[in-house]
Amino acid sequence: MPFPDFSLRYRGGLSAACVLSAAVALSACGGSSSSNRSSVSYNATIERTTQGIPHITADDYRGLGYGHGYAIAEDNLCVLADAYVTFRGERSRYFGPDEPAAVMGTFGSPSNLEADFFFRFVVNDQAVEDFMAEQPREMRDLSDGFAVGYNRYLNEIQAGQHTGRHADCRDAEWLGEIDEKAVFRRLVALNLAASSANWVEEITAAMPPSAAPQRLRNPSLESDGGINLDPERFQLGRQFGIGSNTYAFGGEATQNGRSLNFGNPHWYLEGVDRFYQMHMTLPGKLDVAGVSIIGAPMVLLGFNNNVSWSHTVSTARRFTLYRLALKDGDPTTYIKDGAEQPLQEETITVQVLQEDGSLAPVSRTLYRSEYGPMINLSSLHPALAWDTNQAFTLRDVNLENTRSFKNFFAFGHAGSLDEFVASIKQYVGIPWVNTSAIGRDDERALYSDITAVPNVPDSMLAGCLVPTLGPVILQAVPGLPLLDGSRSECDWKTDSDSVAPGTFGPANLPVLLTTDYIANMNDSYWLSNPDQPLTGYAGIMGQEDYEQSLRTRMGHMMVEDRKVGTDGLGTAGASSETVREMVLNSRNLSAELLKDDVLSTVCGTASGNEETACDVLTVWDNTGNLDAAGVHIWSAFWLKIRNQDDLYATPFNPEDPVHTPNGLNTGNADVVAAVDAAFSEAVQEVVDSGVPLGATVADWQKYAKAGTDIPQYGGEGYEGYFTVLRNTYMHVVDFPEGEPVRAYTMLTHAVTTDPASPYYSEATEDYSEKKWLEFPFTEEQIRQQSISITELSQ
Repeated sequence: MPFPDFSLRYRGGLSAACVLSAAVALSACGGSSSSNRSSVSYNATIERTTQGIPHITADDYRGLGYGHGYAIAEDNLCVLADAYVTFRGERSRYFGPDEPAAVMGTFGSPSNLEADFFFRFVVNDQAVEDFMAEQPREMRDLSDGFAVGYNRYLNEIQAGQHTGRHADCRDAEWLGEIDEKAVFRRLVALNLAASSANWVEEITAAMPPSAAPQRLRNPSLESDGGINLDPERFQLGRQFGIGSNTYAFGGEATQNGRSLNFGNPHWYLEGVDRFYQMHMTLPGKLDVAGVSIIGAPMVLLGFNNNVSWSHTVSTARRFTLYRLALKDGDPTTYIKDGAEQPLQEETITVQVLQEDGSLAPVSRTLYRSEYGPMINLSSLHPALAWDTNQAFTLRDVNLENTRSFKNFFAFGHAGSLDEFVASIKQYVGIPWVNTSAIGRDDERALYSDITAVPNVPDSMLAGCLVPTLGPVILQAVPGLPLLDGSRSECDWKTDSDSVAPGTFGPANLPVLLTTDYIANMNDSYWLSNPDQPLTGYAGIMGQEDYEQSLRTRMGHMMVEDRKVGTDGLGTAGASSETVREMVLNSRNLSAELLKDDVLSTVCGTASGNEETACDVLTVWDNTGNLDAAGVHIWSAFWLKIRNQDDLYATPFNPEDPVHTPNGLNTGNADVVAAVDAAFSEAVQEVVDSGVPLGATVADWQKYAKAGTDIPQYGGEGYEGYFTVLRNTYMHVVDFPEGEPVRAYTMLTHAVTTDPASPYYSEATEDYSEKKWLEFPFTEEQIRQQSISITELSQ
């Protein structure tokens, strides 16, 4: 049989060349043996620069994907290959049923077995095929090339090349090739990060009650202490801390009158949902840099020579719950508009590894309504169980959203801010983040939450919110409606400008274009600019007139100081230099607001360890910088006191949301007693930990990497740090007049997860030293930082 012509040339620090002739088997040097692509060619160049960042150049989208797939496998083969096992629903086959399916990530950490049933049921073949069918040819080519490039590197590893690399998986049974469908399966799964993926176990445990002679009594909400709605349970990834900071400065707010963009996602440091930094160039069509989430074939957040953008996790809800009224005697049939509607059932069989090494099938029958998967909410309260009266189902806007990655794809191609905004309104496809952006020669800054949101206007709630249960859930989880599924009038609405049925149109979604500035730190759209608040949107989008997080307030306060030059950074107004410095300042707002009052309260009679702690905190500069001492004492104290009722002397005032609440409420005896107790407990905890009371941040706060622990500054957002511990990627981008785009970046966890890579720690060490990378964008800049070149041809 004829073999495709493979060639591979390395220059610099990479391994020796591998050249295939027609007489050499495919497996010797990689390639796609899973399908016959003899009529299609794949060509790409990968040039790596400082920190190992790949710059991928090709003559078509297929080649661009090919280079990306090869590069990301070279950097993250084990993590990505392990994730493909997850998305195929085969973890139990290789790893057994009980271990967590992920260390961290957008679908939480369910067991392998529950993850298998979820992905086989929700991210099934039909969902993937429907999604693929709606994508443009360019995206299909990009994804096909990605699979071929990934497979090429995988085959090289399996042929014994790249000695020492990817030791965790290079000989694993589960390491296997992928195809275009696997790439899109990953995208469908990523779409669900703020919706169905939050409810893996609840969806896979949703089954009708066993046959019963009588109806089950519906428990009251007052039983068992009320409904259990932990706010963290409803966060993306089911945990606080996953979010972002972003600024876009318009011409009024900068020193040179030109716009500037700061992006700062707080994302996953481990696992397949990490960011991957890269630069993709298709001459004459695409030249974009930034980050993807591992496995997504295009840049999701970044910049080209004309626009720069970033994202933060939005407060909008991406799903709603529906209560179904069941037919008497049949818990798998519900009544809607008086007519019987049978649930769709699907029996799924998963192969499960046994202790003796054999495989055994485990089957489960799961159900869907017309809205989407059934969901078992009994863990929240018995009143939410699937019984003989009722059942609950979930409708997920992003299970229906095939536009999401077309929207991201369009961002990279935008030639101006106006084109960028037009693409947002054309697709309304962004799945769970809002957007900041700027454009070349454009003084405006953009904030947009024009995204895929269920069209549930507030006017609909009075008639469609499920009595008793609905208001309780809405009170505990603002914006999340429990709707009546027995009437079609409670289905999602459609606006005259809706891009897809059941979603809001752009005219009913928040957007702001201003020559001042915009900011978002994961509070709602309301205070994107405190002087230009956005109001009047549906509750499902987020709250208005509510107390902002300390991180949000810190973000706005820093801009206030910068605009008038009172932060010690020189001339008033934002610039690339001043923004790069201020966003890493590690200021702690809770300490700035309350430390002096707290010390006045607790230190007057302190002795022993508490007196030492008072001395340390008195001279602490209220930052989390590496040389700051006493930070851990305040952190332990704040964790205990932050939710104390009436803590502040001045309560929240929606007329001054950036500066209120403030001051310690020393006139309240309960608050004073709580502060005293919390301080004593915190000091004792620190002493018991073995970390000295006078230790600096560098002594105890580390980024643990194989073979090294790297000091990390900053802290938790709930303490009021803008500079948070989960910083993952950062960029500061502007467009100097008559010059190419100027970008400074940081990828705190590095491009690779492989400890054997030469790039494993460099970026993390640079971040620890607050060392920004001046990103090489032009050919000349890339040449100056070039480390190696890999030319691929197939």
